[in-house]
Amino acid sequence: MTVSKKNLMILLLFLVLTQFFGETKKNLVNYQILNERFLIARSQKHLVSVRSLIDEIEESIGSRSENDQLLNLRVLLAECYFEYGQLLLDGKEKERFFNTALHIVEDVFKDDLGNGRANYVAALASAALIDFVGVFQKLSLMNNFDVYIERALKNLQDDTYRGMAYMARGIRYMNPPWPFNDYKKAEESFREAEKYIPNYSGLYLYWAQLYLKLGNRKKGEELLRKVIEMGAHPLFEKQHEENVKTAKQILGVSK
Repeated sequence: MTVSKKNLMILLLFLVLTQFFGETKKNLVNYQILNERFLIARSQKHLVSVRSLIDEIEESIGSRSENDQLLNLRVLLAECYFEYGQLLLDGKEKERFFNTALHIVEDVFKDDLGNGRANYVAALASAALIDFVGVFQKLSLMNNFDVYIERALKNLQDDTYRGMAYMARGIRYMNPPWPFNDYKKAEESFREAEKYIPNYSGLYLYWAQLYLKLGNRKKGEELLRKVIEMGAHPLFEKQHEENVKTAKQILGVSK
């Protein structure tokens, strides 16, 4: 009788663990599939696909209990909101989606302040919102960007995101008005970015523009030609087409 009870307990424990790990695996696969679809939609800049992902992720979040993948889904949702805002034309709508992205990751920080991807999204959303606010808010958002991007660089593990974060920091130091620009830091950031995304044309486009600002036309034009000649990064195919077009316009090349 004792053996039977013991075997029954073992069987029940096995069933519980099987269900638990089965659900965990299902959640993990669900997140991975959604993330892969997001990367494809972002690469193609496909507005309808990103909008569809927002709806699916929101539904997925609302239908599940707290687990490890829920936080990842919230971060992915925020990035979808940001990318969707990037694709919109209406300024008010763009601002609304950027704000939503920022609010989502700020809520994530309550559970995981050091989440690298969440900080990356927060930095981008803060930078994007600068175009929609007054002078004092611009300074606040710029300061927030600096905090978010440094936390992102400290915690990001993915090479592509790490490279994009360094590039974003380079752009930040290249573009703000004096005394907030720092061309030396911009160049240092681009050099760091190149270690992680040497095959992304957007990096060299901004780097070229930095050299042109510095009066180094030879180096700037060299990098612009590099943009035109290199292939597309698989995660940024549509953006590469736009980068090539911009590089040609700067160089005065018609074809």
